[in-house]
Amino acid sequence: MDSTSVRCAPSLLICSICKDYFTDPVTINCGHTFCTPCLCLLWEEAQHPARCPVCRTVSPRIDFKGIISAEGQVHAKKESVAQKLPRSARQVCWIHQALKIIFCPADKSLLCLQCSHFPGHASHIHCPVSQVAEHCREKLMMQMKSIWKNRQRNQRNINKEYDLLRVWQGFVNLRMVMIKAEYPKVYQYLHKEKQKHLESLAIEGKMIFHRLRRNVARMLQMGKLLKRIYEELKEMCLKADVYLLQDLGDIMKRSQLVQVHLPQPVDPQLSAWTITGMSERLNNFRVYITFDYNVRNYHVPLFEDLRHLECRPDHQDLPHNSASSQYTPSWGAQTFTSGKHYWEVDVGNSQNWIIGLCKESWMKRNDMLLNSEGIFLLMCVSVDDHCRLFSASPPLRHYIQRPHGLVGVFLDYEFGIVSFVNVANSSLICNFLSCSFSSPLRPFVCYGPK
Repeated sequence: MDSTSVRCAPSLLICSICKDYFTDPVTINCGHTFCTPCLCLLWEEAQHPARCPVCRTVSPRIDFKGIISAEGQVHAKKESVAQKLPRSARQVCWIHQALKIIFCPADKSLLCLQCSHFPGHASHIHCPVSQVAEHCREKLMMQMKSIWKNRQRNQRNINKEYDLLRVWQGFVNLRMVMIKAEYPKVYQYLHKEKQKHLESLAIEGKMIFHRLRRNVARMLQMGKLLKRIYEELKEMCLKADVYLLQDLGDIMKRSQLVQVHLPQPVDPQLSAWTITGMSERLNNFRVYITFDYNVRNYHVPLFEDLRHLECRPDHQDLPHNSASSQYTPSWGAQTFTSGKHYWEVDVGNSQNWIIGLCKESWMKRNDMLLNSEGIFLLMCVSVDDHCRLFSASPPLRHYIQRPHGLVGVFLDYEFGIVSFVNVANSSLICNFLSCSFSSPLRPFVCYGPK
């Protein structure tokens, strides 16, 4: 903006960051007002906690409140100051030496009042330049808000991918340990199958790891691009009406296009390999469990805990559905203190369920925490329209396909093993190895909201 106009303006209408008229003014907790874009860009680069640029007061969170009256004062002051300033060649008609105050949408040209009556424009619908420019600024502000929202979403996705990168190799290694533990239990001639299974798992794990790294690089690049376009939109908002209408160019199209191509997080999933002979071996230890469904209505917070674990505070835009009244927990009538036992549970197409074993002391608790000792559970929970598999305790995410229909549960009390099997394709879901059982274990099933 022209420095003369800024000097003419009262300080109450000037942002102390950009030293220009307010663009979408907002007020923070300490009472100082700034441009929303200026404050967003400044606080993004600043270290936490965020502070007011003027008084350095810590602002615990960005609690913006639009200052409508301030915006009206800004626009009114702009008009009065603009009338006192010398006009540039682009604002004055060289034929009639009059101000170009009319905008012709037909050919996107600026006209003075007399030019608007010429034969070439007389049949066109004309609008005041200030009115059209204000409409353009409103569209620019909407694009800025959209860009900033997508930039924040992109940063959350980057954080999510970084979290996954940190645990991915550990999960693949743990998966290999689980697979290795299954093969000695079946025929020795399956050695080649085991080697092929492990090699394929290692290759697939590396491929997904490289996908995650490439996706992080794309997201970082997208973050820079979104910031650059956001800054261009802010600069465009500050231009005088005549320059805004003539220089808008393709910024709106570029802004919309880049948001369409926002990179999405990788949802990794390892293949489920059939382990030959596993189902036949487990059926030798089959037992039939009777579940007691006539229990009092427990509050089971496991599903909420899993969603909180998956969403975390920086994913507040993800849906969180708490429906504890729909939980149906039940316990097996039998308890196990020795031996090998195998049973199957039909989870159907449910997206929220928990199966496994637990100590009797845990089932009498009202909180049933995920990090409790003596629980050996496989859990499926729906988060953001996707199903996630976890085991507990401690809680661990498993990046494999969700089973449909029957899920097998195998307990080897003496050797301290609990395994979960996808019955449909005779593949291992996960297992607990090297456990130590010292008290009776009781089967547990809980179905959540569909």
